[in-house]
Amino acid sequence: MRPDRNEHWSIRQQTEFFQTYYVLLREGFSLKQIAADLPVLYPQDREKFLKIYDCLNKGQTLSNSLRPYISQDIANQLWIAESHGMLLTCLKQLARFYTQKRQQLEHLKAVLLYPIILVAMMLFLLFSITFYLKPELQLIQTTSVPTNRIILRIKKISIILMSIILLSFIRYLWNIKKLFKKQHYLSRWDWFCDIPVFSKIFRTYAYYYLAFNLGLLLKGGLDLQSICNLLVRFDHRSLLYQFNLSLHNLSISGQELSVLADQKKYIPPEFRLFFSKGSTLENLSNELLFYANLTYGRLLFQLNRLIELIQPIMFVVIGIVIVLTYLNILLPMYQNLGGINYDNG
Repeated sequence: MRPDRNEHWSIRQQTEFFQTYYVLLREGFSLKQIAADLPVLYPQDREKFLKIYDCLNKGQTLSNSLRPYISQDIANQLWIAESHGMLLTCLKQLARFYTQKRQQLEHLKAVLLYPIILVAMMLFLLFSITFYLKPELQLIQTTSVPTNRIILRIKKISIILMSIILLSFIRYLWNIKKLFKKQHYLSRWDWFCDIPVFSKIFRTYAYYYLAFNLGLLLKGGLDLQSICNLLVRFDHRSLLYQFNLSLHNLSISGQELSVLADQKKYIPPEFRLFFSKGSTLENLSNELLFYANLTYGRLLFQLNRLIELIQPIMFVVIGIVIVLTYLNILLPMYQNLGGINYDNG
């Protein structure tokens, strides 16, 4: 049974959970002791953390206890780590990941605050102009003065541009929704890696996730065949299952493992080098974990750069709308005052 999405923890709750578990587990506390302390440390989430404590008392693993509340990919990552004695390393990585994610969300809110205020002011201005100022101007407008052709052109161009932008945006959202529904869950990551603007971020996250988890599995002493036998038990919607399916199809076709990155966009191109060198499992696991850390830093950089671009883009859009609005109002006023008249030209 799939977990209820309403039960999923917020970014704040997941950040606090993984940070606390990592710090206390590093200090020597047991999983049950930490679970018993969480309702005391975070009384606002007492009921949620008590459920984890009950599950651990019933003999469930930490990853299975968390499955209703976190994404399946993160739960799988935890399960791999605790199955091969790498839980502390995994918790450290997850604590770091969610801490950065929470900071980025706070940064995004701060970046959007000023543009949102400007949008609200602009909407109020447009409302005032449309329902109060324009009717007054129409009453005092001199009927003998012919409508300026430049004004008509500006109005037509403005309406056409705004219509094109609005229709394109609606069509873009509709196509995304329609394509997402059509995509089978086994091919959705291929589709994610083709989404304009965000495709690079999706790919980088997939590179980090696959490299880190494969590194953990190899670190635990498993070879590639054992990893395939393990991943086939995962949820079909998870990225690791899709990766395993690609490995299986590759083995059936008799192709080399190094060509896998050419077939799937969510598989790191560096895998061609890693799996073609003939390294030992120990060296390969170290290389994958090192590569995962590098990719994680790259992911943070890409997310921060995207956030920094949002505000300038919004300012440009707001500026264009304001300029068009004022042109629509001021040009007729200048014409009525006799300031411009291009009809004789």
